[in-house]
Amino acid sequence: MSNPHLHQLIEDTLTYSEKEEHELSIEEYRSLRRSLHTDILDVVAAEQSFFVLGSYNAEERSRLDETVDRLYNEGHAFLLDDTLDAWENWTTHFKIYADRATHIVGVFEHADGGHEWEAGYLDHQEYRTKTYILKRRYPSLEAKEEPFDGMMAHYMILVDHRNQLFEWDGDEDASENELKQSLLNTIDEFLHSLS
Repeated sequence: MSNPHLHQLIEDTLTYSEKEEHELSIEEYRSLRRSLHTDILDVVAAEQSFFVLGSYNAEERSRLDETVDRLYNEGHAFLLDDTLDAWENWTTHFKIYADRATHIVGVFEHADGGHEWEAGYLDHQEYRTKTYILKRRYPSLEAKEEPFDGMMAHYMILVDHRNQLFEWDGDEDASENELKQSLLNTIDEFLHSLS
């Protein structure tokens, strides 16, 4: 195996999937090669790559797409949904891309969904310096009334202590345009912090 990226991808897949070394089938091997050439090399080759996380519910998904579009001006930006699903387990898929992105950007509006697990996983030491949170703030609510459970709220406090938390205003009755503009302004603030 002369391709170091493929070798590392196979090694990571076996580790994260908890498979024995010889458990990759020919189909899995081909799928990993395809993902390497369609997605992973774009992430690895980019000077900056932004792995964007958040809720895929219809309303929130549009803001994730806006975030990817805005960040794409600065580097390779993507959602996990945009990548080839070459792994049977989505947690392995997630970890493969989290390892390779230069920046992980969570757009968190509440604690409902898989992004809560992702946030917990990203508290591991190796991800802390490259993980940033764009947190929706609900100005008419007290902090304890916001739709974040204790785990998410505590995680965001830790991220804030590292100066990697950026808040954008979005009351429940805000228009879609107001939400979008507030988020875009905060993305610009985040990008400014990187320079």
